Amino acid sequence: MSEQPNNERNLEIINFLLSSFTDNGKSLRAFTTNPQELAITILTAGLLANNKLMIGPEDAVKSAFDIHSRIQRHVHQFQSMQFQANIEDCFQEKPPETEHY
Repeated sequence: MSEQPNNERNLEIINFLLSSFTDNGKSLRAFTTNPQELAITILTAGLLANNKLMIGPEDAVKSAFDIHSRIQRHVHQFQSMQFQANIEDCFQEKPPETEHY
């Protein structure tokens, strides 16, 4: 019987912590309008949360910028390759209007 009130109290504490952290459900995107700032914030939080890294806040921010830069480079390269493939496909196929000539 004593287990039930303790579980309810724990749920209340978790609910309070989550609502305090998220400003009663306000998403992180509402706090930061810049996508790069949002990405850096999430990466920094992930680096700080990883207790195996033993990294300080300043190093976490610097590392987050480096990681974000590398991700953006790979995304840019992938999107360029996709665009290039789409352009090549456009010129290989004949438009339907010229098939009869």
